[in-house]
Amino acid sequence: MLYHLLLQTVKTQQSAGVSPGQPHLLQYDLHGGKDVKKAVNDLSQAASGGSLYVIADEVGSKYRIDNFQTMCELLLTRVPRLHLWAASCYHRDTPARWQVEYLTRPLRFPPAVVREVERDVRITGQRDVLPYRERGVPDHTDGPPVTRLYHRGQGHSGDRPGDCVTCGREVASFLHSLRVGVTGTTTTTSATLTSTSGGTTPPCLQWRDVLVLYWFDVSDQPGVVTGLQEAGIPVRVMKDDDIEDVATARSDVVWVASGHRVRGLERKVVVCLEHFDYSLLISQCLLPENLISPRLDLMSRCTSQLVIVSPDD
Repeated sequence: MLYHLLLQTVKTQQSAGVSPGQPHLLQYDLHGGKDVKKAVNDLSQAASGGSLYVIADEVGSKYRIDNFQTMCELLLTRVPRLHLWAASCYHRDTPARWQVEYLTRPLRFPPAVVREVERDVRITGQRDVLPYRERGVPDHTDGPPVTRLYHRGQGHSGDRPGDCVTCGREVASFLHSLRVGVTGTTTTTSATLTSTSGGTTPPCLQWRDVLVLYWFDVSDQPGVVTGLQEAGIPVRVMKDDDIEDVATARSDVVWVASGHRVRGLERKVVVCLEHFDYSLLISQCLLPENLISPRLDLMSRCTSQLVIVSPDD
């Protein structure tokens, strides 16, 4: 997403007669350290004896940060005029002697979502992530109330909400109640999801404004997708090759994805499909460092309406 925003800025500057540099998107898998040498070589060659500007987003948690630090230290020895900025929510993983700024004001989502995210065990228990502080600017509304659906009762099947066609139908019913994808006369709602007044307008919410997120990898045709399709909702399961489409919201569809695929991306409406195993791991204090969290990694992708589908526990 950052790469595409930079591309837009470059195009704007070029149309104004300015000749800026060109951003380049490079992706490396630092898990296990297998791409560290390649990253250092690629970036060193790009510098060609001059300055090098690197923006590293979503650097990762402890099981990956050591390799990132190694990459940075090696890069410094080969590129003296290095300018490197990195972002991570894990405040204890900062390399020694780096200048650090802690950005903890929740500016991207409303208080109703903040209250859910800040209950994450990585904030309240393990304290690997700093707690939020006051926003510092007025909250015009509390945001839409968090909607909770449950994987239980008549018609529900499978061990998890993501496997359940009925859960998909119930999510679809709620999305239709928000009038997602409906074109016509709209008015401002108390949920602050629309900002238009009388007259014929584009949809106040579009399908591309919705993400359905799993805690784990998604199968090609999970039950929840079947339920959404039966209700007439355009939906696609995200694969690795879809990342550019998802990041730019090019296709007007509801994307269904595992949470680890969308770190850093946001949508107005996020449906979080919870998993009973996560609660079990927390209760037994067995939460691995590299495990994504429904609150920290999934719910925090929401900028307005959060929907939580919980297992029957």
